[in-house]
Amino acid sequence: MKAKVFWGMFVLGLLPFLIGFLGKYHWVLDGFSHFRVYYCFYFMFLGVGALSLKMKKEAIAGLVFFLLSGIGLVKYYVPIDKVDSVADIKILSINLLSSNNNSDEVLDFIINEDPDLIVLQEVNQKWDTNLSSLGSKFPFKLTEIREDNFGLVVLSKVELIDPEKIILSNSGVPSFYFKINMDSKETYLIATHPLPPIGTDYFDYRNEQFTNLNEMVKTLNCRTVLIGDLNTTSFSPNFNRITDGTSLRDSRLGFGLQPSWNAQIPFISVAIDHVLVSKEIEVTDRRTGADIGSDHFPVIIKIAI
Repeated sequence: MKAKVFWGMFVLGLLPFLIGFLGKYHWVLDGFSHFRVYYCFYFMFLGVGALSLKMKKEAIAGLVFFLLSGIGLVKYYVPIDKVDSVADIKILSINLLSSNNNSDEVLDFIINEDPDLIVLQEVNQKWDTNLSSLGSKFPFKLTEIREDNFGLVVLSKVELIDPEKIILSNSGVPSFYFKINMDSKETYLIATHPLPPIGTDYFDYRNEQFTNLNEMVKTLNCRTVLIGDLNTTSFSPNFNRITDGTSLRDSRLGFGLQPSWNAQIPFISVAIDHVLVSKEIEVTDRRTGADIGSDHFPVIIKIAI
């Protein structure tokens, strides 16, 4: 009886774990790919439970899949070599949540963090008005105000060179592309917020945007930072559509998984807010910020100049 219960629970965890690897074929399958951490702990629970009950075969099965599901998590916690940097540039990414009314909390958070550059997502007219006081601290601004959760704003203390609004998929949602000068080193930044993969059309639009981002980064072939709510985790097979053939790497490496969504349901949180950096760029700090009333936690990153 105990064995039947174990194997039933084992299959219950195994199926979604394996289905996630087929995520490039359908948006529903893709949804199973994001919960790798939870599969890892689930198999650990099964393996340790079976071990305590002296169920040898069952314990081996549970612990083997604990290792298989967890192997991809280790790299996020392996310490990286710290870089001695005379100065850093601090970048802040916030998905505000268009319906969020806690503008005072957001303003206080931004002022306390004092970043050099901010990428804001889900900016509607209300948010643009409520954050207008930041103009004195951040004189350089790119704005695309929308009421459909895909408004995008960049605020900066440093000059934004050759800025462009770009459309990277048939969804029509905007992205920004610009350069900044970091100690005489030209660095390209791409701010983007693709559609969530809910339904076949949105899934295809998001993946199209990923493919076009990939081609853009390959064309630039230089110091690049890609930042925004990408509506995917790094465990999705579709994440590779962005990174394949580029030197982009996840800025979380060495800093932990740092789940950013859903801030309102912390026990089921995943990292969909990303900062990807090219190999020439050294990350000196990376963390998530406090709850500001959004369904996303802010992301804060420091890059060595």
